[in-house]
Amino acid sequence: MMAVSLYFIVTLLGALGAWLYTPVRHFTTILGFRPFESAANIHGIETNFIPDTAACEDLEYHAPSGMLYTACVGDLERARTWMPGAGALERPDRPPFGTIVVIDPTTLKSQKLTLENFKGPFSTHGISLYTPPSNPDVVYVYAINHLPNPRWTLGSKTEGRAASQVELFVHTIGSKTARHLRSIIHPMIRTPNDLLAISENEFLVTNDHYYREGWMRSIEELVRYTSWTDLVHVRFDDQSVDAAVALDSIPTNNGLGWGPDQQVVISDAVGGNVYFASLPSTENRTMTVSHYIPIDCVVDNANYFADPYAGVDGKDYSGYLMPGLADATQFVRSYGDPEFKAPMSGHVWYLPAIAGKNRDVNGKKLSKLIFKDDGYTIRSVTTAILVAIDPAKNGGKREGWLFVTSVIGAQMLANRIDFETALV
Repeated sequence: MMAVSLYFIVTLLGALGAWLYTPVRHFTTILGFRPFESAANIHGIETNFIPDTAACEDLEYHAPSGMLYTACVGDLERARTWMPGAGALERPDRPPFGTIVVIDPTTLKSQKLTLENFKGPFSTHGISLYTPPSNPDVVYVYAINHLPNPRWTLGSKTEGRAASQVELFVHTIGSKTARHLRSIIHPMIRTPNDLLAISENEFLVTNDHYYREGWMRSIEELVRYTSWTDLVHVRFDDQSVDAAVALDSIPTNNGLGWGPDQQVVISDAVGGNVYFASLPSTENRTMTVSHYIPIDCVVDNANYFADPYAGVDGKDYSGYLMPGLADATQFVRSYGDPEFKAPMSGHVWYLPAIAGKNRDVNGKKLSKLIFKDDGYTIRSVTTAILVAIDPAKNGGKREGWLFVTSVIGAQMLANRIDFETALV
């Protein structure tokens, strides 16, 4: 009987150890422990840098115009000392005055927009776009703004250093301006990271942390207690702003993106997971998660690439892009480097479209590393957008530009990749 009991205990412990091993290995990989990984960079065929794109955390592709939109701090020193989303809160007296930048993905040229009816400061972070179906020339731009809190004082126990809010701009495609319509402020918009625009008066926003700074912020990331962070559904009109928690089951929820058929893609940054969910229901404004897939990096602003030339050769390269840090601890150590030289390595992973549709697919085995940098070419990776090149203008080749942003990098980069090599 003792032998049987011992066998049962050993078997149980072995099974428990096997169950624990994978998540532990995954989490330590995100923290930077990669003893078996090649040190070689993965940079595709060609790399170019986009001018006037310093410290641009997020990036959005606007399909109706074929243009890219980003919000940039524009000043590395100010981004280094005041970026609440990265835990940089040293200089509330010197916040950035950033702007919105439009990028042509065919010429790789950028255009800074003049912000009308807006004085700033503008400490940029996540953005999202909405174009009314009835007016395809208009773009509403939602943008996070991490303002210093004027009520904060040294030693304050009730007020944080930042008072973040959401700015709403309207832009006409082809113009050089964006007009500020309003600021959206609500107590439930606490530590906003990213946005998903649903209409001109409705959006989703993630609160990526409960604690802005200090030891509790680090404990929050390690313990990963779910209800410390949430995803909020916001509606507003001329008289009021209404908000409700749509989802509170994802710790360190971070980036938001659209999947196919109004699917919502949510990243769990420190956990290194990408979640697939529905839009909030009209009855109780809550969201339902179908499944999630682990990715071996800090998953930041996940996005979906819809292959516009899928019918050309019978191959459909549509899929999800998961960009982020390859080493979370390196980012914490290096973000404040006054010389802007300390490396922060980054990844971009790709998942085929089937991974977002079928919870039974082993997405971990389908994921593929398509961009990797040691942190010297681009300091940190926060967003990746893939724009396909028309095969008719490219000798029939299926290629695209992978645009990669950085929260503290000097320039955004465009990396040309071969789909057959990179995405298969």
